[in-house]
Amino acid sequence: MSERQAVDNPILPGDHPDPSIVRVGTDYYMVTSTFQYFPGVQVLHSCDLVHWRPIGHVITRKSQLDLTGMPDSFGVFAPDISYYDNKFWVVVPYYHGQPRCTNLLFVADRPEGPYSEAIMLNHHFIDPSIFNDDNGKRYLAFGGGWIHELASDGTGLLGEAKQVWPGTGGSAPEAPHILKRNGWYYLMLAEGGTFFEHMVTVARSRSVWGPYEPCPHNPVLTQRDPERRIQKAGHGKLVQDPNGAWWMFHLGGRPLTPNGSCPLGRETFVQPVRWTDEDWFIVGEDGAPMDQVVVPSVEENATTTYSAIDDFSTGKALSPDWEWVRHPVDDGYELTEAGLKINCKPYIPFALGLTLILTRRWRHFGFSAETKLSLSPRSRGEEAGMTLYRDSDAFLFFAIRNGIGQTAGQAFDVSRLHENQEQEGLYLELEQYVAIHRKSLARIKLPIEPGQPIWLKIVLIAETEQASFFYSIDGIRYEDLGIALSVAFLYPENHTRFLCFTAPRIGIYAKGVYGEQEGHAIFQRFTYEDQG
Repeated sequence: MSERQAVDNPILPGDHPDPSIVRVGTDYYMVTSTFQYFPGVQVLHSCDLVHWRPIGHVITRKSQLDLTGMPDSFGVFAPDISYYDNKFWVVVPYYHGQPRCTNLLFVADRPEGPYSEAIMLNHHFIDPSIFNDDNGKRYLAFGGGWIHELASDGTGLLGEAKQVWPGTGGSAPEAPHILKRNGWYYLMLAEGGTFFEHMVTVARSRSVWGPYEPCPHNPVLTQRDPERRIQKAGHGKLVQDPNGAWWMFHLGGRPLTPNGSCPLGRETFVQPVRWTDEDWFIVGEDGAPMDQVVVPSVEENATTTYSAIDDFSTGKALSPDWEWVRHPVDDGYELTEAGLKINCKPYIPFALGLTLILTRRWRHFGFSAETKLSLSPRSRGEEAGMTLYRDSDAFLFFAIRNGIGQTAGQAFDVSRLHENQEQEGLYLELEQYVAIHRKSLARIKLPIEPGQPIWLKIVLIAETEQASFFYSIDGIRYEDLGIALSVAFLYPENHTRFLCFTAPRIGIYAKGVYGEQEGHAIFQRFTYEDQG
């Protein structure tokens, strides 16, 4: 371990909102929100608070939580992870709008799982968290500043819930976390909503049930200067390292312009915490988030750059970097010696059902992503390739399609009587979907046969906010489609139906035709590299 090192925020860039952290010995574990994606509630591990590696998911079976039909940005809201009785406890607010939310508990012996079936705790407000008192009592806190005693075995709640502190008057008091120190119970809340008015406030009491006195320098974390790099700071949780230092992990965003769009959505940041002589705490730079933080004991050989190479040879399971859009279609994929096989099964990509769209997070404002695949179709209209994906209202398909014409899903010319408008062979297509409407941006006939490999590449330039698209039939010489497409339609702020709490992702997919024979695609390799 090195002595001390300055690290840049965020420590988890790109679509890692609502962080919850727990330390067990010298290891740290974190969970963040995953909404409609499956597996749900990614679990990450770190030894130094800075370098994080996904190790699994909490929700890995439909029996635990069925996300079929979940609207975009519904489903798994802000989870919380804690450790008690040699077990890991993750509470998840399942936001479904019937009428609001159900708080579920999952338990495992190991942080990576497998986790238990869901234990239903209550139907109340979002963002539950567990506080384990030093007297053996356990409590569930949830949004609005409510507390309910939890049975020691986690099987249910005891007595009645009480609202002990509603915050300082800001909107949407949520993300409650309770901490005990020097005989004080500290209740933290996130107020102001998860946008530019976001903040963390705190109050304390000598009893977990109150009365609570607000901190005299609330909010303890927020961003008031629209010119600063880190905005939307809030939803924080404290952790103490083995040396006794305290840290707050919180969400935030990095807008391109003051009060502008955040292409990478809500990310995870870390701030130092300093306790005062009056037993209050100060976060970051006098309550403002810091761009750079000095952290002790950073792993010496850990890299600060990020790249990913996946040849899908991990055995029986996909890397936990990958998450499907809702649940995958039954019997839709398998890992084989040749690579990831995704069957060309039919589904509606802009509906809310099962899909075969596999995604991972953008982590940079600019990046290059590439995949090598082969398509072995059995029916006209089958397709497979890459996707830039935000939600069912905004995505892009860059793909190989078998055949062009009416039965392949394209329009036909009604004035051309007695002509066969069905074109056979493999075609390269680039299609943009916004609010269900599809727009064809490019179409090229490919000089390859079914089953032969092709390489697809997407490059996003940070400075221009435009994506370019390339393909190769030998993996050496790449052809540029000559299209520079603005990716602003994928930004969370440009939602059409629902408030968008998710950020754009990069991924791969395959899709078939209803009622027809099913071919398949083999993805042999996927790479992602930072481009700034």
